[in-house]
Amino acid sequence: MTPREMRARLLASYGNFVFFPNDPEVSKLIGTRAFTHLIIEDEIKVYAPKAMEEDLENIKENYEIIYGEPELKGEYCVSPHAPISNLKFPHKDGTNILMEAMRKPFPEEISLLISLGEIIQEALRAFFNEIEIGMKEKEAKAILEYHLLRRGADSFLYPSIVVCGEKSKKVFPKSGDEKIQERTIVYIDSSPSLDGYYLNFSRVILTEERKNWIDAIKRINAMYAKLSSLIKSGVSCNRVDEIVREVGEFPHYSVMPTAGFYRPYAPSNDILEENMVFTVVPSIYTDKGVIRVKRNILVEKEAIKFLD
Repeated sequence: MTPREMRARLLASYGNFVFFPNDPEVSKLIGTRAFTHLIIEDEIKVYAPKAMEEDLENIKENYEIIYGEPELKGEYCVSPHAPISNLKFPHKDGTNILMEAMRKPFPEEISLLISLGEIIQEALRAFFNEIEIGMKEKEAKAILEYHLLRRGADSFLYPSIVVCGEKSKKVFPKSGDEKIQERTIVYIDSSPSLDGYYLNFSRVILTEERKNWIDAIKRINAMYAKLSSLIKSGVSCNRVDEIVREVGEFPHYSVMPTAGFYRPYAPSNDILEENMVFTVVPSIYTDKGVIRVKRNILVEKEAIKFLD
C-alpha cells in the first residue's frame, strides 16, 4: 500500500470525503489530478471523463476508476479549499479531520522530504556561485529555479522570489527587471516540490557588511543553534515561538507546517511530535529590507534535523 493509499484509508476512518483536483491535499492522496471527483468511503473511487483514461493508467494507487459522474448520496466532508458555492450535494467542512489525519508525514514520506532538502542545498550552492551584481532579479530567479529543477525538483508551489532592498518587505514580492546592486539585501524565497511534497525556504545575500545586517544574521544563527539543542518531540510550540522571537518581534507565525501538512503552528498549543515537519520563519526588518532565513525542520524523538 502506498503512503497515499494509507492517508486515504486513514481519512476514510473518520468519515466520507469528496476531493476535487485543485484541492491541495490531493497530492497526498493520489498521484494524478486527472479526475473530477475523488470519493473516499469504505471503497475509494476515482471519477473521470473517458478522455483522461491515458493519464489514469499509470497511477500507483489501487483505487476503483469510474468513467462518468458520481451519484453522491448522504453528507460528505470536503476540503476547506473546495468550491463550496458550486457543490450540489450535502457537505460539511472537513478541516478538523484533515488537521488530525494530515498533521504529519508517514515515515515512508520522510525520505522523500530529505531528498528534496538535499536538492535545495545543492541548488543553492550552485546559485550562489552564479549570481552577480548587475544581474536582473528575474534572471537570478530563473537561475535559481533552473538549478532546483535540474537536480530533481518537479514544480513550485508559487513562483520563486529574488528581490533587492525594500521590495523584500512586501508580502508577495515579484522578481522584475530591477538589477541587483551593491549595498543592498538580496532576498531569496522558493517552494520547490518533489512528487507532490514541497519545502519552503528563504535566504539572504548581504552585498555590504553593515553592522546591523551582520548582527541580524548572527542573531538568527544563534536562534537556530538554540533550537538544535532544545527542541525535540514533546516540546510545546509556544516554547518554540519564544525561542524564535528572540531574534526580534515580527507580525506573523514563527513556525508553519510545510510539505502540505496541517501541523504544527507557533504560537499555538500544538505539541511537537516525532516526524512532524515545519518551516521556521524568523524575520528581522531593517530600513533597507528584510533579513529572513526560513529553514525546514524534521522533528526526531530526541532532536531535530535540518532539511535544508
